Amino acid sequence: MNGRTTSYSDREIIGRWAILKRNPAIDHILAGRGLAPTGGEGVIGYFYVDHEEGISVRIHALCRIEPGKLPHIAANFEDHGEDCVLRYDEFGEFRLLSTEEANNLLLSDDQRWYIFEDQRWFIYYDPEKLHEIRNRVDLDRFRAAGYFDDVSVILLARDQERIPEVVWVRLEELSADGKSFQGILLNEPDMDFGVHEGDMLTVRFAEHEEGRFLVAQTGPA
Repeated sequence: MNGRTTSYSDREIIGRWAILKRNPAIDHILAGRGLAPTGGEGVIGYFYVDHEEGISVRIHALCRIEPGKLPHIAANFEDHGEDCVLRYDEFGEFRLLSTEEANNLLLSDDQRWYIFEDQRWFIYYDPEKLHEIRNRVDLDRFRAAGYFDDVSVILLARDQERIPEVVWVRLEELSADGKSFQGILLNEPDMDFGVHEGDMLTVRFAEHEEGRFLVAQTGPA
């Protein structure tokens, strides 16, 4: 079983199934479901992006883990509500399942797996406008760890009288030409740029002698 901090990037785990080793957060979820921790050494879950809460795992089953073997499902969850979700800082140790392993598990006799696959678009919010942004690999170096839709942006004042400031922006939409983004400012700037937390900003790439950056310009054009 590998620790997440040393094995996978955020992009690698999104949309993947994994076996997660039991930890206090998982034990708390199992207790809420009336499942004894002794029923298995780990759980099977699916990684996805929650637009506000960041990369998360929705747990689907308690499982027994044997080295070199496909995990044995000890108990399937009756539903997949919010009480069976782990957030980014709760993952602990996990191993991604290969496509073959995931297919073997999903093609079991338990019809809940089929129902889940048919309705995954509904359970995991991934509208086209966000899907386009999440597919942009050139944004990865600016993304917040664990919060795939949030990026660091340099806030600029058009009058150039204020020192540029780094802020966080939650991207919401990509322009038709793919050259700019609309996003919500997540934190209040230290200086007065005329914009505030919660405002919508236009974000674009800018080239500088020190590299490429994401910027948002404020003030009258």
